Amino acid sequence: MSDLKILIVDDSLFFREALARGLASNISGTIEIEKAENPFEARDKILSFDPDVMILDVEMPKMNGIEFLRRLIVQYALPTVVLSSRPAYKNLALEAGAFSFIEKPSMTLGSGDFMKKVAEQVVMAKKHEEMLISESQGQDNAAEAPPAPEPKPEPVQPSVSSIQQAKPAVQPPKTDVQPTRSASDKVVTPLFQNYGSHEQVSQHLNRVVSNMKAMTEIAKQMKSDKPEPQSVPLSSLKTPVPPRKVELIAIGASTGGTEALSKILRELRPPLPPIVIVQHIPPMFSKLFSDRLNNECVVNVKEAEDGDRPAPNCVYVAPGNKQMRVNSVGGLMSLDVKPGPKYGGHCPAVNVLFKSVAENIGDRAMGVILTGMGEDGAEYMLKMREAGCVTLGQDEASSVVYGMPRVAYEKGGVMLQVPLNGMAMMITAVANYK
Repeated sequence: MSDLKILIVDDSLFFREALARGLASNISGTIEIEKAENPFEARDKILSFDPDVMILDVEMPKMNGIEFLRRLIVQYALPTVVLSSRPAYKNLALEAGAFSFIEKPSMTLGSGDFMKKVAEQVVMAKKHEEMLISESQGQDNAAEAPPAPEPKPEPVQPSVSSIQQAKPAVQPPKTDVQPTRSASDKVVTPLFQNYGSHEQVSQHLNRVVSNMKAMTEIAKQMKSDKPEPQSVPLSSLKTPVPPRKVELIAIGASTGGTEALSKILRELRPPLPPIVIVQHIPPMFSKLFSDRLNNECVVNVKEAEDGDRPAPNCVYVAPGNKQMRVNSVGGLMSLDVKPGPKYGGHCPAVNVLFKSVAENIGDRAMGVILTGMGEDGAEYMLKMREAGCVTLGQDEASSVVYGMPRVAYEKGGVMLQVPLNGMAMMITAVANYK
């Protein structure tokens, strides 16, 4: 695990690479660095990478760094070191909420003094943030002064074999009269035991939820600067005809996707083929997200596990930090869910899922790509379409960020663009086409 996570935002590839090398040479301990070339890409990186400190250039295309910082800081408190070759930006940067401002060298980028100064400011920014958090927690603890908890009986840990025997192979579809299941009714998995106490887990999850909401709100604000596109009327959309009966639905999403998926899944009704989903999402939150959807939806929703066999009327959400693939042997599908390298900077990656679907399921599947920054999923949505799959993309007007669906459409991978309010209806129509 890294001691320090740094996000570098600069439109110059040369500067990003040189600065990354300089930081690695001047900061002790384990550091992890991600890079973005503009504020729009940075917004998604903040959500997926969760950096400790951001290094931000000022003069960039699409949106300058100071404007981005102004919009970011009210939603997401991220220590930021601003760099610019123009010292006149210093006061503006500090007023916008920057931790510090450093003037870029006018001659040699590799200046040892410059790199050392940036490294020092990054480390100081991290320590300052930790100090503020520590002081805040100390004040909260002093104010609350909770009574000592009563001793609890030692829990009995069930054996692996007993859990496996108790776990059904397939969950039956829910009905309107079936009582809603709660996440608290399920066995607590070792995933949460590695993160400390219940309070620590809750604090971490609350922070992740707040971060995702903040990024979506910032995305909406950044989108509002442009003329608003209009969705086509639903009545004008013609249902694509699948070449064969649809046996699997594969969905990919990123920024704004949690809200889009929640709307779509709440509106879906059986009978439906299995649904597999990759949403760019941090670890731990994927379980929380799946449990919440399971309580809200008629269909069953769960965080995918390695070896799961996709069942009708069931939804499988890829865990954070794991790649999910669909295998098929003798017509029987199974999920391969394992830690793996990032693909295009993402884990889970939509492209990894779509690639497996195109190669192993072919024209028995349907692909859907929803709102999101970047182009994850576009490459292999095209392969899915070439394999005979019906492919749908969220339209620009209803997307929080029209990135992934736009690139997929421009590459020729999207057969039909659909507004969010009609996506569940279109998925159902294609899945049940006769």
